[in-house]
Amino acid sequence: MTRTVILFGAGLLCSIASCTSANNSSGVPANDSSGTLTLDWSINGSKDPNQCNQSVATDIDVVVTTRNGAHVGEFLQRCSDGMTTIALSPGAYVADAALLDGAGTPRTTYVNINPFVIDSNTDLSILVDFPASSFN
Repeated sequence: MTRTVILFGAGLLCSIASCTSANNSSGVPANDSSGTLTLDWSINGSKDPNQCNQSVATDIDVVVTTRNGAHVGEFLQRCSDGMTTIALSPGAYVADAALLDGAGTPRTTYVNINPFVIDSNTDLSILVDFPASSFN
């Protein structure tokens, strides 16, 4: 019994101290089994970076939550980049994205990204389009 308590305590301490986790460029805790979401976007069906300038959009704002509604993170990327990669722990997620102007004001409504699952050590690529009807 003493050995079980010691092992349980060591496991709890390791989980509190994040023994296997490290921060990545997206700011989300990552570990050896993290996967990634690569989000590509287009404006009115076009991947042309000039569409960002024409629509006065400087950034994309991506908000990721678990399917249970727990906030995971908010990620910003330059609109003209056309894609971003976000490291996520394995699990089920939902997300929304909007294009923002230079002051951080949404230029579009938030577009729903279909629910998705991140698996260990894999990259999931999703394309999101901001149609003309999404602009404010």
